[in-house]
Amino acid sequence: MNDKAQIQRLKSDSKLVMAALEAEALAQKFLIGSHNAVRLRRALAAGSRLDLVDRTLLTPEIHKAHAKRLADRYLRNWSNIQDKAVQGWKKLPLQIRRSTIKPTAEDIAAAQYRFLTVVDSVTAVDAGAGLKAAIKLKEKLITTASAVKGITLLGSLEVEVVSMRLMREFRRLDKTTDSEYRKLDVCEALAQSLKGTLYGQDDSLFLIHFHGVVTAQKPEQFEAFYERMRKGKAWSIAPRQLEMKAMSKVYAGRSKSMEQNLRHIATYITKGGNDWCANKAYLRYKIGFENDDAQVNDEATWVAKNWRRSEMLRQEHSEEGIVDLLSMTADEVLQLAVVIDGLMSLNRTRTGYLVSAGK
Repeated sequence: MNDKAQIQRLKSDSKLVMAALEAEALAQKFLIGSHNAVRLRRALAAGSRLDLVDRTLLTPEIHKAHAKRLADRYLRNWSNIQDKAVQGWKKLPLQIRRSTIKPTAEDIAAAQYRFLTVVDSVTAVDAGAGLKAAIKLKEKLITTASAVKGITLLGSLEVEVVSMRLMREFRRLDKTTDSEYRKLDVCEALAQSLKGTLYGQDDSLFLIHFHGVVTAQKPEQFEAFYERMRKGKAWSIAPRQLEMKAMSKVYAGRSKSMEQNLRHIATYITKGGNDWCANKAYLRYKIGFENDDAQVNDEATWVAKNWRRSEMLRQEHSEEGIVDLLSMTADEVLQLAVVIDGLMSLNRTRTGYLVSAGK
């Protein structure tokens, strides 16, 4: 073999080795105790996308700014709705007004506000597929909300990595909550659409969904909107894909004002990450729909709870430098960051992940 051919072979071998190393790095999970920022940077570095380190909702400073911006919008709307409700009461004839109590903030919230969750679809953990499905969901939501008089909608598209294998493992061990049973059932039903594709039974998937605030001028308009939602084929595949409920009044045993409620929602639905504990997003799989750890105040308690919940996790407890089995892989973090960046980039203000409809 001459020198030129040998150099070409070495270059070819080098590319194969680098590709193998990159694939191995992307397949790795992270250690318990490693910080979110470290996980994100390593995942992006493994995929040669360090340009996204400080560009998406996965960065706390970016999340904080977007959460505040959305909260401000919610609060402005809330102030306007309160003013209109009170002005409407003041315009009533005096005789009627004397026999009618002036509407309180609680009354107005109960009559004109709902929190909506829409579980739409699943895709492979691929940024292109996830972005396409999320954009389609955005279009469907805008069309549906715009068709019902008196309805306004403002919320966020979310793409979550779900581990089918771990959800099945928790169920096998009979360590699941009702929320976790329901989540696996919905994901299994939605995953039927992927049969015949490259999807594997133990693969992770992107779960495409939406959280947001719905307002109505009259309570019966909520019913009309919900009925129209139920007629959507994509949202009638499995039970509980749609949930529309009154705003919560209590959190962790304490009363919660509407202003607090709206700020909390704005923070939660702009988190970008998967799991949520003590007002922080984590790049871990979230096993259930609801935040079952809403009253867990620190990460150590959260991790300890999950060790106790699973024999599989307990077996790992005594080892040094243990892998966080609830951790997303580097590739899953990478794909999540890319799809979030894609959603943010749908408009020039980088709020393309928001869905806004109605007047």
